[in-house]
Amino acid sequence: MARQPFAKRRSSHLLFIQKMQHCRKDYHHCSALLIQLQAPSLMAPCSQLVVLLQLLGWTSVGLACFCERYSWGSWSACSRTCNHGVQYRQRNFRYDDYYWRSSCSQLCQKQDSRACNEHSCPINCLLTDFSPWSDCSPCAKKQFRTRAVLTPSQFGGSACSVELAEERPCYPSTECKLAPIDCRDNFKCDNGRCINQTLTCNKQNDCGDNSDERDCLDFKTVCPAEKRVAPGADLVGNGFDAMAEEPRGAVLDNMFMGAVCNIKRPQSTTLYHRIPHNFANFDIKVGVVEDFSTEPQPLHTQSINLKKSISSERGQGSQSSLLLPFIFLPIFFNKERSMSKTTTKLALDASKKIDSKFLRVHQVLPVSTFKMMDSENLVLSQPFLQFLHALPLEYNYALYREIFQRFGTHYYHSGVLGGRYDLLYQYSREELKSSGTTEEHIRGCLAQETTWTIILYSQHSSVRRCSDDRMTEKYQGSYIQAAEKSYSMVRGGRTREAAALAWERQGSTPNQVSFKNWAKSVLDNPAVVESTVNPIIDLVRGIPCAVTKRRHLRKALLQYLDEFDSCKCAPCPNNARPVLAGTECKCVCEVGTFGLHCEKRAPDYTSERVDGYWSCWGPWSSCGSTMRRHRTRRCDNPAPLRGGQPCSGHSREEDPCHVSIFQKQQTCDNDDDFTVGWKDELPPGVQGCLRPKSPPYSFLRKAKQYYLFGEDEEFQCYTGFDLEGFQFINCLPDGTWSQPQGKCLRKVCLPPAVPDDMILYPNKDEYRVGDLVGLNCKQQGLFPQPHSSFTCGNSLTWEPPLPPDLRCTDEEPFVPDGQCRPGQTLQGSQCVCMARDSCLSQPEALCILNTDVGVAVSVSLCTFHVGRCHGDPLFFISEGVCDPAVSGKLEWIKFRAQMSSKSPVRQMCGLDTCYQWETCVASKKCECKSARNCERDEQQMFCIKLTRSPRARSMDLCSMAALKCANYDFEILSEGVCESR
Repeated sequence: MARQPFAKRRSSHLLFIQKMQHCRKDYHHCSALLIQLQAPSLMAPCSQLVVLLQLLGWTSVGLACFCERYSWGSWSACSRTCNHGVQYRQRNFRYDDYYWRSSCSQLCQKQDSRACNEHSCPINCLLTDFSPWSDCSPCAKKQFRTRAVLTPSQFGGSACSVELAEERPCYPSTECKLAPIDCRDNFKCDNGRCINQTLTCNKQNDCGDNSDERDCLDFKTVCPAEKRVAPGADLVGNGFDAMAEEPRGAVLDNMFMGAVCNIKRPQSTTLYHRIPHNFANFDIKVGVVEDFSTEPQPLHTQSINLKKSISSERGQGSQSSLLLPFIFLPIFFNKERSMSKTTTKLALDASKKIDSKFLRVHQVLPVSTFKMMDSENLVLSQPFLQFLHALPLEYNYALYREIFQRFGTHYYHSGVLGGRYDLLYQYSREELKSSGTTEEHIRGCLAQETTWTIILYSQHSSVRRCSDDRMTEKYQGSYIQAAEKSYSMVRGGRTREAAALAWERQGSTPNQVSFKNWAKSVLDNPAVVESTVNPIIDLVRGIPCAVTKRRHLRKALLQYLDEFDSCKCAPCPNNARPVLAGTECKCVCEVGTFGLHCEKRAPDYTSERVDGYWSCWGPWSSCGSTMRRHRTRRCDNPAPLRGGQPCSGHSREEDPCHVSIFQKQQTCDNDDDFTVGWKDELPPGVQGCLRPKSPPYSFLRKAKQYYLFGEDEEFQCYTGFDLEGFQFINCLPDGTWSQPQGKCLRKVCLPPAVPDDMILYPNKDEYRVGDLVGLNCKQQGLFPQPHSSFTCGNSLTWEPPLPPDLRCTDEEPFVPDGQCRPGQTLQGSQCVCMARDSCLSQPEALCILNTDVGVAVSVSLCTFHVGRCHGDPLFFISEGVCDPAVSGKLEWIKFRAQMSSKSPVRQMCGLDTCYQWETCVASKKCECKSARNCERDEQQMFCIKLTRSPRARSMDLCSMAALKCANYDFEILSEGVCESR
């Protein structure tokens, strides 16, 4: 073999050395570089090879642990026989001197894992037993019982009944105590609705049952002529299920006109429409079909990943987990989120038959925009109002859940009415790949073909060549014809005209005539195509016991979401997404996978990634001093593997607690309970303050209508709450009240959260300040580590804080031998260093610097003391495991370690040692002195050059280290005083 020129070989050697120096930062790549030593390009005469190895030795001084020195063991058996198991293997460490001095224990991966047995086993549906029959509801005259899905059917397992609730008639033993509707000064309709007295006898059916138009002697007119209601106004009154993303029954009465004659028309016609009372704004933009071309909307073409885009089945599934933090907040639904339940099911089933790519083409035709009034001014539909009024005062999940099933979880607050042209095309990924065209090119050509052959009113798009590739040659120049199938998601317009826009491979392609006919029908039959929805619970106002019923509805909604959460599903093969539909779990395939359960792979799908999914929420905690409860969940169904995405959302959720003075019965709480009868103004001639609002969990002792200047009021805490601070507030000369200097608190600690294999003693629902709680392990022979008892402190938290590594173990805690120095043990009559491997089971508790490799690592207290005894290069940084902030301080930590040997002062400070430039404070930490507080020491001088100063200066060790600690940048030129020039 021919020899390389010396210059080229030298260049290769230098490049190799540079790569070895890079290994200091990335030691996992060192094994590959060492193998390169055997490559012919690096072969050299013996003398040159010796030089090369010497250079390699010099660079290796700073290398971290070379982990490939220790081989992997064999893989373990799979943890499961099916449904996504995991195999593990351990690294075979040799506990030699290199292992300890290079901190291999902290820097090397000890355990590796991989997925195995990902095929699916059939899972049969399993329901819980029915709960006992509820008490007979005195108002509904029924009893109820419910059950839940414990394990949904999956992977072809047997299904079960979808009936999760039962009811039966009964004879109540108590009377129905629904509070009567009090209309006060308003007119009370026969059906129970309250309307303003001015709305009677006005030729409008404002009551809904015409009772406001009876026995009228004279009629007044609100609008001069009767006008047709704006198209689509009635649809906006429907409720909306935010999980299924589908409309439900009417919650708003958008046929109620009120006392205002609000009429609107589009600019292109003289046809006026009356706008109902519930709308704060309603703008009609289109009157004739040609108006769509005035402001043409763009045509969108996008690639669809069913796993991410699926909505309706996800709605009664994994989306409940995503919606949970936002279910009580407004949610925006735009044109990007529109797949109907039927379309989703068809597309999902089709994607399992072949490896598919989905492309969506859609355009919105806006007819009008709307915005509703604030919730307190909205008029509710009569069925919804009657259902709310009939809800019992006592919580009954079956009855309260029914409101979400009938009327949805939200109502429309604002949005766009009109039509949406929307088709989803399914293509064979194999055919697209073999055509040699890019996805961007296909999307552009599909949009161009749709614009030229179907769409009438659209912004112009760029023209591209779409007729000279394999795809168009095979399908007569058409990208539409190349699709396997299409799914219509058209919204708005009459059913017949909308159906004519669908494309079938065996039928004719829709044309511009079909599109125009549909657009005409949209004018009179618009749909809600974009919207912002608000929680339906916000509408529960102005009825008897509104506060109590809102509280019960919130509780029922959380229970309803938990009932249909896909956390109950088992993981799907090939990183597919599990969704719960009723009592069955289905898998939504990743692009590149298909099959009934996504178990098949396309040849180009090689990913081993596993995304994380949530397990189900745990039970709610008790209410603590903050009057909030919480619950947690874990990202382990499955946990992310091989670079998979972590779970989306939070692992902890909080909810406010309700406080009632009645423990065994519900009270009828109303919005105005604490303000009814209050005066809004002071009586004439009186100067002072109106009644103040009491602080949380308290009531006013005097509760007068008004107070004179200087007069005080006292608030007193509810039973179970203690006053902290001062309970009096004063009426100030400006008519306001002084700020409360006290508050009512529950001075208790909740039981600490401990592992399942531990028990508390004493075990109570709450602990007072100063109470002690101990831990015991359920299994004999084990004891808690690292602490076994905790105290409820004044801050209403447990002291000391519960450590994250709390566990039951049979390992003996590390207790230094009292007769020897830390890290030593008594052997005979002599103190000797303990074996390093005796510390392997101890938990990490310190952050230290390995001065040989320049890396901060977390070690146990035992490892620190024993390693120092053996002379390992360990330098103390801080107590606790290393956090990310340590990396930003590493330069100072290395400098401190380097200068520690030069310090004439060494003062023990807890586990640390303070040096000449530091002081040991009461918290057993070393704090830097300021440079001016350093005593001049001529024995330890250094010549340094500050970064911002051109002149070198002499400085003693203490002053130099103090400047470095204060983040001054400088360069040490030499040890000793600077030479004068």
